Amino acid sequence: MGKYYIDDVKCGLEKGGMACGPGFGIVVASVKVSDGSKSFWLTNAEVEGLPSFYMSDEDIYDRLINISADDDFIDYLDQCFIDSFEGIKLREYDEMMESIKKNEGNPAVSLIRYIVLLTRCEMEEVDKVVALVKGKFVDEVEIPASDVEK
Repeated sequence: MGKYYIDDVKCGLEKGGMACGPGFGIVVASVKVSDGSKSFWLTNAEVEGLPSFYMSDEDIYDRLINISADDDFIDYLDQCFIDSFEGIKLREYDEMMESIKKNEGNPAVSLIRYIVLLTRCEMEEVDKVVALVKGKFVDEVEIPASDVEK
């Protein structure tokens, strides 16, 4: 039996704004994970190819997609920001892929690879990628390589 059960999956694109010129789009991929007796959301918010990972008790997807950032939410994001998960470094994709190679056999590898795949896939592929693991143990599913792994 696997370790990380995927209860829910969300992915979308916040396209930025024009208040002070063209804004950068943010791709947000969020996965609700059950790990034994605890559940949490693991979210990647990518801007300009740079990942930012958050682990939270609450679902932060809608707030990130709709850019509703009051001071309390910004403080909450600061508390939820993570730069590693189960020994896997999450700062930049190159470093992350090296860390994944060094952690073969770690069940968290499949979870991180899946979130990266979800973040990096084409928007028309999102439903297919969501269906890959939703309602399953991610560490028991063959996760295709994302563009940053190739």
